[in-house]
Amino acid sequence: MRANKGSKFEREISKRLSLWWTHGERDDVFWRSSQSGGRATQRAKFGKKTHGSYGDIAALDPIGEPLMKFATIELKCGGTHGSPWELYESIPPKKNAQKPFEKAITQAKRSAEQAESKGWVLIVKRDFKQPILYIDRWLHIKLGIPIAPYVNFSIPIRQKDGKPEVFKFSAFLLEDWLKKITPEQIINI
Repeated sequence: MRANKGSKFEREISKRLSLWWTHGERDDVFWRSSQSGGRATQRAKFGKKTHGSYGDIAALDPIGEPLMKFATIELKCGGTHGSPWELYESIPPKKNAQKPFEKAITQAKRSAEQAESKGWVLIVKRDFKQPILYIDRWLHIKLGIPIAPYVNFSIPIRQKDGKPEVFKFSAFLLEDWLKKITPEQIINI
């Protein structure tokens, strides 16, 4: 039986983040969270917390905890999650319906709130494209890197209740972000 491309992407990103976090020494610090965050989501419906299980990536080693406290990480692979450009280009959907990218951002934000991390990160890999890292603008600013040279969005995103909430976030090529940001910057925050 062949693994789906989403789980393969989660394994690749887990290893890539582990190597980045340990300056190339280890590839086993981060791994896929239990049911890709599904266990934490289900338990949250009953008001229960689930340590280390929010989002798609979890720290298997305590040395990775600062990254999880900094941001909850959600991953999307393929084309079904859309892109931020659809929020500008497409016709608004039916009342209270969210577009795919709206759902992805809302999920990332909700996971971060449940985990009580400082913010959210969404890493997206569309077919035949480079992975893009979207980060909560507040976290981007806290990292102390200039906003100007990067793609920045301020978009009203409809919530399930139909009310818009303005999401401010920045976009980076994943590899560019991993080169510019050090684990030490995150640990200091």
